[in-house]
Amino acid sequence: MTLRFRRQRRLSLLLTPELASDGRPVRRYTELRRDPLTGRSGRVAHFVGFELLPPDLDQAVTTSRANCPFCPERILKVTPRLDPAISGPGRIQVGEATLFPNISPYDRQSVVVVLTREHFVPGNRFTVAQLENGIQAAIEYFRALPDQRRGSHALLTWNYMPPAGATQVHAHLQAFATDRPGSLLEDEVRRSRTFWRRQGHSYWEELAEAEQASGDRFVARGRRTVWLTAFVSLSVVSDLLTLFPGRARLPDLAREEVSEFATGLAQALSTLHGEGVRAFNLALYSAPLGDPDPHFWLHARLSPRIYFNPAIQGSDATAWQHLLDEPFMVRSPEDLAERLRGGPTPISPASPPG
Repeated sequence: MTLRFRRQRRLSLLLTPELASDGRPVRRYTELRRDPLTGRSGRVAHFVGFELLPPDLDQAVTTSRANCPFCPERILKVTPRLDPAISGPGRIQVGEATLFPNISPYDRQSVVVVLTREHFVPGNRFTVAQLENGIQAAIEYFRALPDQRRGSHALLTWNYMPPAGATQVHAHLQAFATDRPGSLLEDEVRRSRTFWRRQGHSYWEELAEAEQASGDRFVARGRRTVWLTAFVSLSVVSDLLTLFPGRARLPDLAREEVSEFATGLAQALSTLHGEGVRAFNLALYSAPLGDPDPHFWLHARLSPRIYFNPAIQGSDATAWQHLLDEPFMVRSPEDLAERLRGGPTPISPASPPG
């Protein structure tokens, strides 16, 4: 094994006598970490007395229903149509999922996938079929695109509920093909390729083996997926990673792989909902077309979003992340992994939830 999970503890002494019964300084620790692939830094900074409290989003749900463009009575009337070369009917439908062009595109090829007919579905109520069909609709779209450029990435993201940046309450994914996938994915692809050429094997394969061997952040392994928490997470309450062994690109996934991922995702969302998480971001990171080296594994990152103080809608995005590009975690990835392994709905991707 060549991976290094570098961490450094730093001690702070708080000279506030009333915080300790004997009047001595109180000791507080912060942990600095570096991602084993990218080298990007992050820190675990446990907030004293932090408690994950669910925000009240009832008003957002209620007021958004009357004019929601994604509800069944409006979706086919107000949403645009695809080029007939991609889809003759103008939209791609798989089960409840409906895919159509994004009126606010992220790139030349950019679509929305509405997941459900129901206006609002709590995080613990998504069915495996709803999640699977939404992802499958995006895959069908990517496969139908003509003349995809070398170096283009097929990306799929989800902003669930307003605290995670959603502009609509009605659950929907964003899918887009681009040769500019963002600095994090570009960095991962570049460093993953370098690792493979130097070591002779995939970084992602070694990551899965190392994490399963240590058990600290390992959550579960299915027939087609590996689940673990990110050593350096982007969420303040830590991220869940899903690896797809031997798969590099989203459009290459077989239906069985999508189903296994949807099963584990539904279980993870149920556990997080039970903890008070009411919003999240999800992204699937895909290798570029035409990349000849088998160095990269498709992977997904589920990142819970919270209000630090729901009463004042205190955002979890602070100057640390927004201006310094430094994620910090108030709950460690190791703690999240333990909760996902042993919660009321433990992740078992081969077994449907419930």
